[in-house]
Amino acid sequence: MKKGYKVTGVKREKKIGVAAESLHELIEKSHKKLEFNVSCGECNLYVAEDGTLVDNDEYLATLPPQTVFILLKGSEKMITDFDYYYNMILSTKKEYIDTGAAAKQFLSTNIKEKFKVFQKYIASADDARIELSERTQDPAWFEGLEPSEKTKEQSMSKRVKERMRGYYYKTKSALQSSETYVQSRNGRGKKIIDQFLLDLRKLLESNKYNEDYFNRKADKSVRMCNVTGLFECGGLWNNNKCAYEGDHIINPYRSREERIIFQTWNLDHKIELSRSIIPKILEAIEVLYKGDFKCTVCDKYSKPGSIDTDRYYLQIFTKNNLKLVHIVCHHKGRHNAASDVYTVCNNCSRHTIEYI
Repeated sequence: MKKGYKVTGVKREKKIGVAAESLHELIEKSHKKLEFNVSCGECNLYVAEDGTLVDNDEYLATLPPQTVFILLKGSEKMITDFDYYYNMILSTKKEYIDTGAAAKQFLSTNIKEKFKVFQKYIASADDARIELSERTQDPAWFEGLEPSEKTKEQSMSKRVKERMRGYYYKTKSALQSSETYVQSRNGRGKKIIDQFLLDLRKLLESNKYNEDYFNRKADKSVRMCNVTGLFECGGLWNNNKCAYEGDHIINPYRSREERIIFQTWNLDHKIELSRSIIPKILEAIEVLYKGDFKCTVCDKYSKPGSIDTDRYYLQIFTKNNLKLVHIVCHHKGRHNAASDVYTVCNNCSRHTIEYI
């Protein structure tokens, strides 16, 4: 069944509507309507809001109708949300940024100082609007969002779910492109990985993709913000607090501008997904191949068993391993923290772990 989407180019000069039921059809129609001068095979499709690459029909099917995509030619690079939206605000929202000396100063400083200046201007927004929740009460906040998003809390919950889906598909893509999956003996590695991914997705669905992390009305033990919607940076991955205390704070519930800037904040994996967690998942599969492994739960060596999906779920998707950080505190170098091989015997396979 076809769904309607919105597609634009990297410069956002033209936005088109496209009805498609597959990724190939979506790219082909978008390529034609946008009049790209390269072949379809040289184009890639990204979710406009968070930059996630859409590379298969399964992921496309999880995205709602009217999702906005960016179609890039092979030689083009994604423009970050911060760069694009800052330029847009600079040109259209003069009440927040003086386009004269202040703008010149903003653009000439380094990134740390840049965010400090930006924070000062954003903080001048009407604080009274923070408490407003419904679209009818604060329509300006919802500009650019889907009509189905009726409250700020619903919209912020949707942003979390999109990030979680991104982590899932990054994990799935890495595992299914591995030698263990492609060249497994008798297809056993493929079966183990497929089952692991199915179990991982079931956990995500049962926990509603951790949608309450950004919801200010959720329980205090779950949400990452206070009751007004104020978020504070957690600092570098190996620190207990932010070194820029008082500067790295944001309330995306206050204004559309602050909501947009919040997209540049990262959920940083303290134990890295690509460098540590995924390699350990593949190592766990190799251990299962050998047939004699140590159970994570009972600490006994066993033969029949499976991957301890719960443990990896905690590391990929929950606050056990995720820290919300300002872009300045997002360290992209190697983290000195490691995952482990988590396997479970059949006797312990139904154990449960508390999810945060």
